[in-house]
Amino acid sequence: MYSIFMLMILGQANTTPVVELPKTSTTVAASKLIESLEDSQRSQGTFGFEDSQRLHWMYLPGDRAGLPLREMSTAQKEKLHRLLGTMLSQEGLRDLQGIYAMEVALRDAARTAGGDDPSRDPDQYELAIFGIPGGDPWAWHFEGHHLSLNFTHVDNDVTVTPLFIGVAPFEIPSGPLQGMQVLGEERDAAFKLLHSLDEAQRARAIISNRAPGDVHTRPGREDRLAKMEGIPLADLTPEQQEAALALLRQYAGVLQGLLAHAEIKRIEDAGIERIHFAWAGSMERNQPHYCRLHGPTFILEYDCIGGDPNHVHMVWHDPQRNFGADLLRQHHQAYHKKASGKTE
Repeated sequence: MYSIFMLMILGQANTTPVVELPKTSTTVAASKLIESLEDSQRSQGTFGFEDSQRLHWMYLPGDRAGLPLREMSTAQKEKLHRLLGTMLSQEGLRDLQGIYAMEVALRDAARTAGGDDPSRDPDQYELAIFGIPGGDPWAWHFEGHHLSLNFTHVDNDVTVTPLFIGVAPFEIPSGPLQGMQVLGEERDAAFKLLHSLDEAQRARAIISNRAPGDVHTRPGREDRLAKMEGIPLADLTPEQQEAALALLRQYAGVLQGLLAHAEIKRIEDAGIERIHFAWAGSMERNQPHYCRLHGPTFILEYDCIGGDPNHVHMVWHDPQRNFGADLLRQHHQAYHKKASGKTE
């Protein structure tokens, strides 16, 4: 049985979110949600900006800091949907919808088989807000199994990483969304890029004949990939470079247009030719495979993991800006200079 939040999302899936400047629309949406909370809910869902939980992210089942969906009223869930819609595109909301529906489908399948899987809990997705919306700085995340969205607002800018989306199985097996594929277009874009390479290019791009058991830059190991591997885009044709950018745009497309454009521009400004494309595992879609795009300002990993080729993890990092790190440094430098009266 689908929860009210899931039915609410299904009912609004074809409603295009209002595109506004994130600083304004997100602040308003977050403030209205906080205003609607009871005291006990507020103590669960709001934290000081310096709270250590702000830098914690996870995509496995289980409890984490924040107010879970099960503790929200229908009106509060609608306000949460509005908040998510200020940052996510239509495609991003569909991915969230699919991830959530997968938990429902697999929980129901386990129950039908006579058992239960407590890790499949469609109400175990939590919202946490750090600091005061509209203040400088503030942040929020929404995450649960196979989902971690992290947004940090500093002055007039916002960072969107780490950003994780996963799904298992790849295709929703039952329910109203039966047949829907989450991350299907991203997979297709990855294979299009791989199969565009000639033999010599492919030999440089393939770094292993085995796909890793998970993405490398998982929680606590964000700095795992200090060295770029594979073939640089400088050694690809313009058409192949465009295929690589298409994969980037596909993933950035989970964000609202203004945010997606800003992220892609940052990557392009750092030099498309400096991006490296790497592949591991099978060249067949029904076997475990892995691809990575790694540039000066980002790491994008896509892993069809383990023995189940329908289990996909996809993560995007901007090492300098994860959790707003670079923006916060600039903010503190500017603030301390202003406070001290120094200009150096």
